[in-house]
Amino acid sequence: MNNVYVEGNLVLDFNACGLAEKFDVANPYGMKGVDFVVETEDFLYFIEVKDFQNPKTPQHQQKNDDEMLISAIKDKKSIFTMEMGAKIKDSLLRRYAENIPLTKKVIYLLLINFDKLGEFERGKLKEKISGHVPTGLNAVRFNAFASITFNLVNAKQIACYGIDCKVKST
Repeated sequence: MNNVYVEGNLVLDFNACGLAEKFDVANPYGMKGVDFVVETEDFLYFIEVKDFQNPKTPQHQQKNDDEMLISAIKDKKSIFTMEMGAKIKDSLLRRYAENIPLTKKVIYLLLINFDKLGEFERGKLKEKISGHVPTGLNAVRFNAFASITFNLVNAKQIACYGIDCKVKST
């Protein structure tokens, strides 16, 4: 079974952590979705990957991405932070609509591959996105809604979740 995926210019190897599913394809409900869902023995990871260092991205798009991230860090509200919150909400609701019980602890990982973001900027961005992650939803059958852990990570930091992330060799 292939448990290795390419997202942008990154190769994500999930073999050491659990079974990964490419989640943002063929969404029959028209909702947003995270890139991957990974089920481990104890956790359910919802993973969104933003590879802002993909060399194939046109220069004008790279400039727009830079401005969007700076705006997301500085502004009180930004489309980027709201969209990142909507991705986990819609992904959880999709699982609910598919009648898949969410009995494991949910961890939402946003992998932002962008070396220009320092620790301070990453902290501010994490704080702003955290405000859009739904943590108050609760139901007996879907108790994972009640406690969603959110973390903003880079390609190296995601390794602590058992996920190997490398830049694709050309």
